[in-house]
Amino acid sequence: MRENNTMRLGLYRKIEIARKQLPNMDEEAFRGLLRSEFGVSSRKDMNIHQLSRLVQLFAAQYGVTYTAPAKSRNSRVTPHGRPDFIEITDSMPYAREKRQILAIWRKLGYSMTSLDTRVKRAFGIHCFVWLQNGEQISTLLSDLQRREKAFEKKRKVEGGAGE
Repeated sequence: MRENNTMRLGLYRKIEIARKQLPNMDEEAFRGLLRSEFGVSSRKDMNIHQLSRLVQLFAAQYGVTYTAPAKSRNSRVTPHGRPDFIEITDSMPYAREKRQILAIWRKLGYSMTSLDTRVKRAFGIHCFVWLQNGEQISTLLSDLQRREKAFEKKRKVEGGAGE
């Protein structure tokens, strides 16, 4: 009985997916299809075999697809799965500069969450990715480049002292 319910729920989900893909199929049209094809007015009155046939009918006659969205191969590297990860897409304004900022920020060993704090204090914007003012981005980038040079200089001095 439990397997029957699980199968039934899965078929119900597929039927809902099909109905979302068919915006012209309102409630009345759906009920009409059930009456004409299966002699019932509700999917609750249908057995598993009929539900399965309905799912196949949607695919064959209406071109409905039931594929799941593609999943990332590495589920750990997502903005929500890893708080120290910020994604900059190509469509974002100043994407190149923002990526430079992130690279330097990471190189200096700062946490990505503290970047939002820095941007909020300096410019009053709550989130780094929301930064869209070129002047502000340039100011932040030049400051980080100065810090990076100092960091490299310090690293060379520390490396030379150990020889």
